[in-house]
Amino acid sequence: MTRDLLVIGLTGNIATGKTVVAAMLAELGAQVIDADVLAHRVMNPGTPTWRRVVEEFGTDILQRNDEIDRTKLGACVFADPKALVRLESIVHPAVIEETERLLHDLRNQTTHTAVGTKVAVIEAIKLIEAGMHLRCDELWVVTCSPEQQLRRLIENRGLSRPEAELRITAQPPPDKNVTLANVVIDNSGDLEQTRAQVTREWERIIQTHHHQDATTEGLSQGGYMAFLKQFVDKHPFLSMWAVLAVGMVAIFLVASRSADLLPSQRAFMALACVLLAGVCTWIISWE
Repeated sequence: MTRDLLVIGLTGNIATGKTVVAAMLAELGAQVIDADVLAHRVMNPGTPTWRRVVEEFGTDILQRNDEIDRTKLGACVFADPKALVRLESIVHPAVIEETERLLHDLRNQTTHTAVGTKVAVIEAIKLIEAGMHLRCDELWVVTCSPEQQLRRLIENRGLSRPEAELRITAQPPPDKNVTLANVVIDNSGDLEQTRAQVTREWERIIQTHHHQDATTEGLSQGGYMAFLKQFVDKHPFLSMWAVLAVGMVAIFLVASRSADLLPSQRAFMALACVLLAGVCTWIISWE
């Protein structure tokens, strides 16, 4: 395989439907890493991250069992952008470290999906802000209308309208994520419309991955000459330039072995040979 693991970064603003898309990808055979679940894990009582969060925001955010009350913590940080930045500076590094550990474990697994390709999905609302998208082969962004976000937060998560509006406005505009995306999944329609988009993109990446695997396998089995022929057929004049340049530079180096030339002079003459080969190729291409 050209890659031991294909990694998809999945993000989108709150209540756009990232979890729905992640579940669809899991059904297709992907291994989903939920950054929100990891954030819970790294903030378990007694962990270094838990201690730093409590030191920063006080013991009032704790429940009786010493677990962090995420509702109270959320009320603190979503009302204060600076507090949100402080929380993220504590939690994000720990989540990234745990994500890297899980990806390492997946790479070392010998099992593959039903389609023969190992695919991991990192689902994270702050994927780009935390820099985790740089660790991904593709970035997928889920979108929907602000009205749908508001309705889902109120109906599905039990937030009041002011609370829901506060959480939506606390996030960056979705256009920023969309401009960086390889794939945009519009989750404004029904589930079947969303599923059709996910399935189409899944089939694309699997087919592309299999094509890369076939090319690598062909080379590893002695198919270098076939690959070289294919390259020459596709880029005849570039191939001609390369052959002429290598030949002319080799002739110059052999002929000038006994000449008392400085390294810079040899380099200049070699470059001149390459340029002359390019001119010859260009003239030949006129025909």
